[in-house]
Amino acid sequence: MNKTLLPIITAAVVFWSNAVAEPFFSISEQVKNAIPSIVRIKVQQSEFNNDESELISTDSGGSGFILDSDHHIVTNAHVIGDGKKIVIIDHQNNEYPAELVAKDDKSDIAVLESSAYNAPVLPEGNTTLSIGDGVFAIGSPFSLGHSVSLGIISGLKRFVPNYPYVSFIQTDAAINPGNSGGALFNLKGELIGMVSNYFSKQGNYTNIAFAIDIDDVHRISQRLLNEKKIVRGYLGAELLISERVSRKLGYQCSVLLTRIEPNSPAEIGGLKAGDIIIGVDDKVIQDGGELHRQLERSYPDQNISFTLIRNKQRQSISVTLGTTPLQKKEITNVSTGDASEKLGLILNENSMGIEVLTSYSIAKTAGFSPADEILAINRISVNTIQEFNTQLKKLKENEIALLTVRRNGIVLTLPLGSKTAIKGYSTKN
Repeated sequence: MNKTLLPIITAAVVFWSNAVAEPFFSISEQVKNAIPSIVRIKVQQSEFNNDESELISTDSGGSGFILDSDHHIVTNAHVIGDGKKIVIIDHQNNEYPAELVAKDDKSDIAVLESSAYNAPVLPEGNTTLSIGDGVFAIGSPFSLGHSVSLGIISGLKRFVPNYPYVSFIQTDAAINPGNSGGALFNLKGELIGMVSNYFSKQGNYTNIAFAIDIDDVHRISQRLLNEKKIVRGYLGAELLISERVSRKLGYQCSVLLTRIEPNSPAEIGGLKAGDIIIGVDDKVIQDGGELHRQLERSYPDQNISFTLIRNKQRQSISVTLGTTPLQKKEITNVSTGDASEKLGLILNENSMGIEVLTSYSIAKTAGFSPADEILAINRISVNTIQEFNTQLKKLKENEIALLTVRRNGIVLTLPLGSKTAIKGYSTKN
C-alpha cells in the first residue's frame, strides 16, 4: 500500500468511528425540559374493590400531558373510555388521583383534572409544519413508563377513516399501545400535536402513526372545559366514505348518503338517500373526512350548503342543522361472561327490548338467529338483559327454558339450556 495514503485512511477511520460514537445532534435537553409535563395514565374500567385506595384492575391506559396552569391534563377519549377510576403517574413514578372533566368521542379528546399535580405548561411551536421536519414523541408504550421516540413528519392533514372528525399529522416515530394521548414535539422541544393512533396489521409499530394538531387539541379542549359536553349540529344522515365507491361514481372524493333519518334536518332540507355529496359550502371535498370535519365544528341552527349529484344532475341544497335527539343508550352483553353469553347469545338491549345480535354454540344449535326479539322466558316477560339473565340462572343443569321469540313479525318458541340438555332435546324429522 502507498505509505502516503496511510494518514488519509487513518484520519477517515477516526472520523467515521467518531461519527458513529457521537450522533450529529442530540435532543436530550429538549426531552429533559419536556418530560416533567408528560404523564402515564392508568384507568380502571371495572368497579372498585373494597380498598379504593389501590388500583387493582388496570384495564386500560395511555399517556397525557399538561394542558394549562389550572391542573388540567389532556389525553385521548379512548384512553379513558368508561373508566371508574383514573390515576396519573409522573416521570419519577409518583401517582396522583385524577378526575374526568369531560370527553368528546367524536374528536377522541378528553380533559382530566388533578389538583395535586403540578408541572410546567409545555411551550408550543409554530404550526407551519413541513413534511420531512424532525419530530419526537414522549409517551408510555406498553405501560413501560416515559419513553422517547424520534422520527420525521411523514404527511400532513391526513384523513383516517376510523377517525374522520379531525385531520392528522402523520409521523414515522415509533408509536405503540400506551402512547395514545402523549405529546409530539418538533426538534426545538415545542409541542405540535397529541399522539392519537397508529396503523398496524400486527398490532404494533409499523412506522405509520398519527397525531392531532395542537391547535385542534386546544380548540376542542376549551369547548370541553366551557361546555362540559360539546353540542354540535345534527344532520340526520348516514354517510359512506369510500375511495372505491367515489372512483366508481366518477369522483376523486365524495360522500354517499346511504340513509336519511325520518323528520331529520337532512330530510326536511331535501337530502335523499343515494345523493352523492361532492362539495360543502362551495368548497370541493378534498378527502372523505371533510364533511365530517365540517360537522365537527358546527352548531345547531347553522346552515350548511351541499353540492351534490342526484340522478346524474348537479345541484345545491341548503340544510339547517338541528340538535341530536336524545336516545336511550344501548346495552350489550359482549365480553361480560353472563349467563346468556355462556349459552351463545350476544344481545342488545334498547328501548324496544332485547334483540339477538348474533348466536353461536348452544344458542345457534337451538335455532336462534340475528334480529330475533326475546319477549319471554318460561312465559315470564323480560325487557332487559339483566331480567333475562336472572331467569336463566334459575335453570338447573339439565333443565330447558322455553323462550318466546318474535322473528319477522312471527312469534316462535325456542329452547335454551345447557349443551347436554339441548343435545337431548333436539330432533330432526
